[in-house]
Amino acid sequence: MKRQKGSILRKLKLCAALVAAAASVAVMKPPTTALAFNVTPIEMVEMYTTSGTPVYATPDVFSPVVVYLERFTNVRVYGITDNGFYQVDLNGTFYIPGPFMVSQIQPAKTEKQKALEDLEDFAEAYRMQLEFMESYSSSFALVDVTGDGIPEIFDAEGKEIYTYYDKRPVMIYYSENPVKFYYSKNENKLLGKYTWNKKDIWEVYYRDTSLLPWGQFKCIGVATSPTKDAPVITRDYTNNAETRADLYNILKNKLSL
Repeated sequence: MKRQKGSILRKLKLCAALVAAAASVAVMKPPTTALAFNVTPIEMVEMYTTSGTPVYATPDVFSPVVVYLERFTNVRVYGITDNGFYQVDLNGTFYIPGPFMVSQIQPAKTEKQKALEDLEDFAEAYRMQLEFMESYSSSFALVDVTGDGIPEIFDAEGKEIYTYYDKRPVMIYYSENPVKFYYSKNENKLLGKYTWNKKDIWEVYYRDTSLLPWGQFKCIGVATSPTKDAPVITRDYTNNAETRADLYNILKNKLSL
């Protein structure tokens, strides 16, 4: 009987020891020392950070982050570790993981730059739209009123306005009333005038992208008559085959200004 109790007791102690060992493994923390610290010196170069770049005191992702740097922060680099960290000079020696650094700043292309690179498609998209409009709009205007560098198509009466988006024309304004548009380049405001009950109604518009990815013109209130800085938008292009055939050169000239 005593032997049986002793055997049970030893088994209980063994189980307790195994549980304790398992627990200690479960709470084991990552190493706080650098996994690699061999640094290859390089000639001092300037590099730039990406968004939310972490800076470490040692070349180890398990070590605490000293600070996060904003995008395009200029950093002097003078070494690289064998585990892919840059050794940098930030009023002291620190380390930044390689993927967070770039050798030069490459800002995103503007809509105007994209259109210039894709000018053939751009011209063809507007050419097709003008062909559709020919039956009800004998003239049109090309004016950049959205500020992205892309000229918009204004039809003859001011009922519809089209812009270039994703290699096709999309409508960003429609009105049942013909509107005479004025544009203030200094204030970047689009003003509209139409007649209602024999009265001239003036409105001011802005580009709203909350619902549509390319935006739409939205009236934000009644406006006063335009100043000298807001000339009327004239439809000085004739919507015919000859003008449409020359659209590539017309758009190239506007985009290159």
